[in-house]
Amino acid sequence: MTERKIFSDTITEDQYYKLTRLDYERKPAYPEEIGSAISFNDLHESIREIVANLPVVKFQKSFYHGGLDGDQQFYLMTDERHIFLVDTQGYDYARYVIRLKDFVLLEKEETQLMKAHPGMAEEIIGMLKHMEVDGETMEHIIRSVGMEEQMLGQLFLTGDDYLVSYLIEKRNRTYDL
Repeated sequence: MTERKIFSDTITEDQYYKLTRLDYERKPAYPEEIGSAISFNDLHESIREIVANLPVVKFQKSFYHGGLDGDQQFYLMTDERHIFLVDTQGYDYARYVIRLKDFVLLEKEETQLMKAHPGMAEEIIGMLKHMEVDGETMEHIIRSVGMEEQMLGQLFLTGDDYLVSYLIEKRNRTYDL
């Protein structure tokens, strides 16, 4: 049996092939140009740990100005709303980019750690559906895990303009007694 060539201490030729064959967007400039996405849970199990341990950088002005090092081929890049898997192919910018879904970014003592929880989101969603969770319970859960501000911001930014306007108007009527 032949042993596979190792590209580094942590990645095999097969894993490298799987990472480079994803449906990346080629040379995008901005996050809005990224149409392709993949769920972390849909990645082959042999590369999930690799992806979860990639360096994390914040999105700058464009994918061409990411402060990347061509010696590091793969990165995770974040903007205000998304996490992207980036392949530099040895360049100092994000040459290939795909949005990564179902991934949780934790910030701890000024360092960012990626933690992946394969299948956990689906389990939690299943439990919430089974309990027939109501709005007040979801609000309690969101507040209990300290996500109130982030969820409010995300829902506000991605919400339908009509719904956002309606809710602001409703809040103003309710609390302007």
